[in-house]
Amino acid sequence: MRRILRRRERPDGDGLRPGWRRIRRVTKILPFLPNAPTRMSSPLPQPHPAEPLARLLLQWGVAHVPMAATPPVAERLGGWLGWADAIGLSQVLAAPAATAGNPQARAQALDWADAALARLQAELPAAFDDALLARESAEPAPEGVSLPDLLAPYRLHHAQQQRSMAARIGTLRERLRPHLAESSGALARLAQLDALLERATLGPERERLAGLPALLTRRAERHHAADPRGWRARFWADLQRLLRAELDLRLQPVLGLIEALHDDAAR
Repeated sequence: MRRILRRRERPDGDGLRPGWRRIRRVTKILPFLPNAPTRMSSPLPQPHPAEPLARLLLQWGVAHVPMAATPPVAERLGGWLGWADAIGLSQVLAAPAATAGNPQARAQALDWADAALARLQAELPAAFDDALLARESAEPAPEGVSLPDLLAPYRLHHAQQQRSMAARIGTLRERLRPHLAESSGALARLAQLDALLERATLGPERERLAGLPALLTRRAERHHAADPRGWRARFWADLQRLLRAELDLRLQPVLGLIEALHDDAAR
């Protein structure tokens, strides 16, 4: 499996085709995401630019996993692919050379993809900022109510937004692939590979993102200990930051496909 994946690498740059860098960004960030109780510590220094969610987790004290301690991308993908997907991947990579592109189909795909992405990037963040929760968060917390009870609406809101992001981004990604397939042979191959990689990374991504609610709870406990009445305003700001960072992560494969579409049109 590692040999199959490495066959696609190039000696120049980072060895990845345009658009695939964003797929690598998702696999790079997975070690940062908590799927088990994580030791909280003081914020760690950031030695190099990081992806938004990785940077946020570092600021919140989630222990950094050095890149040297994580397996290469090809090795991790090889572990996530089942035997059927591995055979499918080998067949896609061994397919004949790409056919010529269809400029008209590509132009239509670009218009559709850019409009659909803009709509998604506007509507999802708008739903993050629930007006009622925002108003309640600005007020002092009521006395005599336990922290778990006060946290319940925030946890529900986060879970709802996670489901919404997963559903809408997954739908956009699925609808985007046929547009790529009609644009050119190279993009058709990319669409096939993306379908395989989506199945391979879905489980690990879901497992890691499932650890974020526990991290939010620890943030709430820290804010509550520092200010038992005014903690909700700071926690609400944390929740908004986390949702936007999570959206950035989930969008990476879609952005990679659209980036590849633009790159193909520019050739």
